[in-house]
Amino acid sequence: MNPFSYGTIVKEPYFFDRKEECGRIIDTLSGGNNLVLFAPRRFGKTSLVFRAIEELEKKGFICIYFDFMPVYSRESFIEAYTKAIVSKQGNIQKAVKALGKFAKGIRPKLVFNQSGNPEFSIDFTENKINEKTLGEILDLPENLASAGKRFIVVLDEFQEINKLNGENFEKLFRSKIQHYKNVNYLFLGSRTHLLSDMFNNKGRAFYNAAMLMQIGSLPQKETIDFLIGRFASSGIQLEQSLALFLIEQAGNIPYYIQLLAHE
Repeated sequence: MNPFSYGTIVKEPYFFDRKEECGRIIDTLSGGNNLVLFAPRRFGKTSLVFRAIEELEKKGFICIYFDFMPVYSRESFIEAYTKAIVSKQGNIQKAVKALGKFAKGIRPKLVFNQSGNPEFSIDFTENKINEKTLGEILDLPENLASAGKRFIVVLDEFQEINKLNGENFEKLFRSKIQHYKNVNYLFLGSRTHLLSDMFNNKGRAFYNAAMLMQIGSLPQKETIDFLIGRFASSGIQLEQSLALFLIEQAGNIPYYIQLLAHE
């Protein structure tokens, strides 16, 4: 089996280093703060975030990962976001009842497929999604948090909320999250210039709404050791000079290091 992985979420043993960055993410979120993560493309930020999620869940946090990229409307956001929240609930039937209590703008449904497994879906009670319904959906993690349980919501490609009525949705979201006591957020995205503007522009709703964190290149020595060790696991001896050459050819970008090493 090839000892290198790329093009997907990279996990152990393929994922390495980033211990300091991972620890900072965990400490910030578990300490009750929101965080926005900046990184150039192909620097492995999503893999890093999933590593942090694993550790946060070990600590008892309920972690929800949501990708804004497939969202194209308010309806698609509500449907996908609600499903993501329900999928993290231990008792789906109980969660469906709770949704009916907290979100009046939707009608949650639970049906059983041919295998007898429950499947969750929703209907909308109104033809047009209004601000009240959007607010109810955004409030769900806070309202579903039980005693001693906290939610961490990871919002990937967060800059894509511009597709949901632009800055009006930003203002609604910001007005909501500033009051939550049991939910914290990690924001990230691949279009860093747009994400940076959202959190650094004084005229935007999310200005100063989260701590800022940037990840850079991997440390050279640790990367060389990783390459040598992974090649050795396949019975191949890699000279240190060749490992360094590979890193340089890949521009010290994690994705391309794994890709070249894989080849």
